[in-house]
Amino acid sequence: MQNIPLIAALEGTQHKVSTDWFAIMAMLKTRELSDDDINNVYNELCAGLRVTTRGVTLSKLSADDLNEQIIKQSKDKDILI
Repeated sequence: MQNIPLIAALEGTQHKVSTDWFAIMAMLKTRELSDDDINNVYNELCAGLRVTTRGVTLSKLSADDLNEQIIKQSKDKDILI
């Protein structure tokens, strides 16, 4: 499994956070999700599906979302490219 950028939202809230697969995988293991189920979640996310499990909704962060996030973080900073 490779680390992939994700968007996570807790069920019942409108708040979304960016995270990564390794952080989510560790959380799912603490919530006693089996290795097979974790592999299924990973495969579904890689296929571009939205997955809800153990009280959290996950989706893969697209390239457009990543670019938008970088722009938001860098608005007040000088960046040399």
